[in-house]
Amino acid sequence: MLATGFVGTVAAIVLLTAAFLSEGPKTGRLIAAVLCCALAVPGSALAFGRLQGPPSVRPAWSAPADQPAQTVAVAVWQDGETVVRVRADRFDAYRARTGESAWTLDAPPRKSVCAVSPAVDGLAAVGYGSAPAPCDQLAAVDLRTGRELWRKDGVRPSAIELVGPATLVALDGEQLAAFGLRDGAPAWTAAPTAGCGFRALSASAARVVAVEYCATADPATGTGTGTGTTWLRAFAPTGAAQWRTNLGAENEPATAAVLAVDPPTVRLTERGNRGIDAVLSFAAADGAPRATIPVSSADYELTSLQKPSASFRLRPVRPVAVVGDLLVAAAARPGELKSTFVVAHSLTDGSRAWVRKVDGQVRAVTAAPDGPLVAVERGRNLDVVHRLAGADGRTVERTDLRKASLYGTPWLGRTDDRYVFVQENGTTYTRPALGVPRH
Repeated sequence: MLATGFVGTVAAIVLLTAAFLSEGPKTGRLIAAVLCCALAVPGSALAFGRLQGPPSVRPAWSAPADQPAQTVAVAVWQDGETVVRVRADRFDAYRARTGESAWTLDAPPRKSVCAVSPAVDGLAAVGYGSAPAPCDQLAAVDLRTGRELWRKDGVRPSAIELVGPATLVALDGEQLAAFGLRDGAPAWTAAPTAGCGFRALSASAARVVAVEYCATADPATGTGTGTGTTWLRAFAPTGAAQWRTNLGAENEPATAAVLAVDPPTVRLTERGNRGIDAVLSFAAADGAPRATIPVSSADYELTSLQKPSASFRLRPVRPVAVVGDLLVAAAARPGELKSTFVVAHSLTDGSRAWVRKVDGQVRAVTAAPDGPLVAVERGRNLDVVHRLAGADGRTVERTDLRKASLYGTPWLGRTDDRYVFVQENGTTYTRPALGVPRH
């Protein structure tokens, strides 16, 4: 089609030139000129349009604005064609194809959602509490029906993760506590090392990984410099301890977030000057250090991966994804405010695998089985979703969006024929959720 547009344009120019240079009645030459213009205009328009990229699409649906005003979402779940927007007071489930309401579920009276697990096989877990007090209830939700499976008092979950489809593990006060996901039956507990406390938690069907901070260098031997030590600990799905490795920080961590469990990947920033500010990866089998990826380098600054104001505070959406053995993150040139690059680093040795400049500001980076998804704001209400090849960062699939109004860091999900965006704030310039056809 692009070649057709160019051929039509060139042919029209040649015919127009010939019409004016040829001899003959003036009226005939004018008629020929008009015909040439009629051929040139659509041909050049087609060529120009193709140079601009694929035809843009508009959202197929958008959810009604939040009520009451200034309500925000704290997390998002996806179960196949169902996307659930989690607010502190309510769960709203949407059908990804049509945007129709699948179900809604209110939090218990006078309680708010204060901890949220990921979703696995149509199930998820939540903590409830009465703000500003800590969580004091734990519950499980069936995402296919919107029904609460069980709820129990006396558990204080500040973080919840799922160990496969059958077990949840919560950071319950000072200990890790596991329960059956379908029935809430106690499974196992694990205490921190004496004099230490857990700071972050993540899990998969293979293992549970927790960041542990200790006030002394090695509480197991009673020795230390007084500066403290941060450890990464791994447990089997049964709760049995597997390994423990030193993260190398001498000061208390200001940020400690587990970005992935397979391979174990941690975002660590320690307090004080000249401390660690990097993404660290470790061997899954024994916790041996593998890679250190600085957040700041001579060429690029990785976009803030963890901050107090991160979107969806209970399950933060960060402009970074772990895709296999790659860390894929939004980045900016030093001194620039907008993230216009996507950078991939090897989690095996920390080396830079590839760098990709995009046509706008990166708003979201999401892992997918067939490569990372990157949402880019181009301005003038035009946005783009790129599916990138993990090997070299080239665009494999591109969808141009019009009037999607992406702001901040939206949650990005995908189904067979839709992209679904969920915004933290759905009461002002953006809608709570919207679906866009994929190209």
